[in-house]
Amino acid sequence: MVGLKPGQLVRSLAGRDKGKHYLVLLELDSRHVLLVDGHSRTIARPKKKNIAHLQHYERRASLDELLESGQLTDRQVINYLRELVPVTGAPVEEV
Repeated sequence: MVGLKPGQLVRSLAGRDKGKHYLVLLELDSRHVLLVDGHSRTIARPKKKNIAHLQHYERRASLDELLESGQLTDRQVINYLRELVPVTGAPVEEV
């Protein structure tokens, strides 16, 4: 399986959240990651998801420094998602 990095853009392929975009907050192990979207899944309450149920993109937000310092906010996550999520109809490179 491919390791996902913090800040990487992903889309859910299964579950109630199917089709929803998230940013990877943390890789828990080789099969699970924590995801945030800034709205329903905040930094304080991330979603645990199996990476087999995710479509991942090459697009990535640089969250490393913000995560290390503990200064990442939900508002920043929302803004990063607005920048990274593809416009409907535009092709997106898959990994």
